[in-house]
Amino acid sequence: MSPEVLGLVLLALMFVVILGGFPISFTLILLGFVFGYIGLGDRVFYLMTYQVFDTMTDTVLAAIAMFTFMGYVLESAGLMNRLFHSVQLIFGRVHGSLYLATIFTATLFAAATGIVGASVTIIALMAAPVMMRSGYDVRLSAGTICAGGTLGILIPPSVMLVVMGPVLSVSVARLYAGALLPGLLLAGLYLAYTMGRVWLNPKLGPPLSAKDLDVTRGHIAREFFLGL
Repeated sequence: MSPEVLGLVLLALMFVVILGGFPISFTLILLGFVFGYIGLGDRVFYLMTYQVFDTMTDTVLAAIAMFTFMGYVLESAGLMNRLFHSVQLIFGRVHGSLYLATIFTATLFAAATGIVGASVTIIALMAAPVMMRSGYDVRLSAGTICAGGTLGILIPPSVMLVVMGPVLSVSVARLYAGALLPGLLLAGLYLAYTMGRVWLNPKLGPPLSAKDLDVTRGHIAREFFLGL
């Protein structure tokens, strides 16, 4: 079997096994060993040992654990909740204010953590119930939450860029410098799109009611006193 065909079979089998529910980490290592042995023979074990030691001695990758830890600290401290509720209260009388609050909060949280999973989960738990209660469009609300959460892989510090740097032999600092402007530009485009849709059709993002604003004030007051 030629290396090209072997690679295609490996790729197809990887998707089948992962979609079947098998853990991704074990899928990759098992398929790597099996197909590596078929294509390279005993050399695959030597390559595996070399790659493991090379990764362990790369000090740049230690930043991944630190960024992830920082994200969980911010999540546990409730800083994202306070930020979201503050922006929501400031622009509560504006059409599409929750879209604005979601993207703004996601952008700042992405710049502080560099991870995606935590930000998407928190934003969804905070914004989705308020959006549904306020009569926001379901599809645009879901798209705003998902799009805002993906900014964590682009806006520095980004775990993806930390991993990409050693693999491509490129300075992580240079990757950060190159990704900062595109990340902010993408956040601005998200904001412009959502607010533009609301401007064309105000029913997609009605202003918050007095009851919702009172609930938001209560959240901010409770979080303030709990933080003392």
